[in-house]
Amino acid sequence: MLTYLSERGDVDMNNVGIFGVGAGATIAVAPASADSRIKAIDLVDPWGNWPVWMAKSNVIPEEERSRYIKPEFLSGVSPFDPVSLLPRLTTPRVRLNQFAENSSTPPDASSKIEAALPPGAERRRLIDGAQFDPMVAAGGHNFDWLKLQLKFQDSKQPVGKTTSGGTSGDSQPGSRKK
Repeated sequence: MLTYLSERGDVDMNNVGIFGVGAGATIAVAPASADSRIKAIDLVDPWGNWPVWMAKSNVIPEEERSRYIKPEFLSGVSPFDPVSLLPRLTTPRVRLNQFAENSSTPPDASSKIEAALPPGAERRRLIDGAQFDPMVAAGGHNFDWLKLQLKFQDSKQPVGKTTSGGTSGDSQPGSRKK
């Protein structure tokens, strides 16, 4: 898709970012791991850590779960697991937003996804959807963080830090994970 857009000539290919939620966040990690034109990704509750996610996620209907936890299925999807792809990212700006409650990703899978983040990635643990983005609550849009990151992509630090959303024991929103 990026090659097609670059051939059109009407898209600024120096400012490519991806916003994804759930499965879309999972999918966003794959092209970011393979294409250096992607400068920022904003992930909201990505699915991943396939053996745990397939066994425990409430997204998988119980009557179908047995086929998704078979070793042959898991080996086929393992190359696309964010837990494998995230550590290899060279994408300059990465933000992971994880909901503490009502997430489709089981807590043990969320922990593995967080642990797989590349150095310098921003991580936020949110209590609920209303806490997702103060910019949205103030009349902004979900893409404001991405726009800020792309606008100031030559800066070494993430920009547009937020001031709410962290829970006890977690890094605060906007903080860089070491």
